[in-house]
Amino acid sequence: MGLLKFLGKRIVALIVTISLVLIVAYLLMYYSPGSFFNSTNIAAGMGQLRIQDPALYQQFVKEFQSRYGLDQPLWQQVLKYVWHSLTFNFGNSFQNPSVPISSQLSKALPISALLAVGSVLLSIIVGIPLGVLAALKRNTWIDSTLTTLSMTGQAIPSYVLAVLLVLLFGVWVQGILPVNGWGTLGEAILPIIALSAANIGVVTRYMRGSLVEGLRQEYIRTAQAKGVRYWPLVIRHGMRNSLTALITVVGPTFAFTVVSTVWVEQIFSIPGIGNLLSTAFPAKDVPLSITSVYILCLMVMGMNLVVDLLYGLIDPRVQLE
Repeated sequence: MGLLKFLGKRIVALIVTISLVLIVAYLLMYYSPGSFFNSTNIAAGMGQLRIQDPALYQQFVKEFQSRYGLDQPLWQQVLKYVWHSLTFNFGNSFQNPSVPISSQLSKALPISALLAVGSVLLSIIVGIPLGVLAALKRNTWIDSTLTTLSMTGQAIPSYVLAVLLVLLFGVWVQGILPVNGWGTLGEAILPIIALSAANIGVVTRYMRGSLVEGLRQEYIRTAQAKGVRYWPLVIRHGMRNSLTALITVVGPTFAFTVVSTVWVEQIFSIPGIGNLLSTAFPAKDVPLSITSVYILCLMVMGMNLVVDLLYGLIDPRVQLE
């Protein structure tokens, strides 16, 4: 019952937060110079259609005006916009007025999600052993080396590393891994590596610090004094408590990775949400731009909810209320 109550509260909070974000976004579009609701900007977004088929262009302009309720008071326009977004009724974009935005997102969203999730999983798989090794070998050259490498990984932006990987495997060492496109497992390797470098550094540092602190606790010393073997003690007690603290980092890490996919997808020519945004903004395709940002926000908030649930399941001291 406590879990259901917790889920109910968090889902309501998520809906309220997303609604506020949508309201602010709509008002910014409404009052911004060269408003999104200006017929000139609509014409710029659907310029090709206006030249190729003027009658169809006029039809789509009327549909956009009707969809956003431009003949209604502002508060009604805002409510209509929020309702359409919350019910995933995104309408059509300027660039492809005959193709629903939901259809474009259904193809792009799984790709971006796969890159983000794959990056976080790789950072966990690599970062946890490195953090444990650094903690067990603290104040040695191994600890110093791993700490330096983790900080270096955090300092290099994902798009910079992506460019370096493209140069390495596309110019200097060709034919080993593909540097553009999407459709095979090999084409996902370099983007995931570019996205995971900073995350590996974060996981390594947090795991090291948490485990070092955990091994200094009194119950660990007491267990050692009673003759408990070293490795079972480290794995069953030290690492388990460290993983609880690590989970709190996964949410922000995932959020950072989701945003980073925007640039990495452009560099590797991957047809994800980042690619949609890169084409939508220059073309002044506001419906597609705002919808893509909304989906990214929803992914981040949804992941934070999952992290909170995992935190409660791993640590029995945490009550989900």
